[in-house]
Amino acid sequence: MNKVIVFFNLEPAEVMTVMQGITLIKKTYPNDEETSLQIMTAGFLSLTGDSVLVHVASDRTLSIEEIREAASKLL
Repeated sequence: MNKVIVFFNLEPAEVMTVMQGITLIKKTYPNDEETSLQIMTAGFLSLTGDSVLVHVASDRTLSIEEIREAASKLL
């Protein structure tokens, strides 16, 4: 199982657990429009210098800082 940080519809990020091999997350906007979010891997260095990899799905462009902040709060 993989934990994925999901950024969707300008709502606060949430963590979803998906089975390994899953590459898309389906979400629905308030107007009932469905979309598929691609699960991607993002990498960055932690404050201690360790390499950190997280799985992310989003309906918008994210900065590495947004991902780092969400990961530190949610994972």
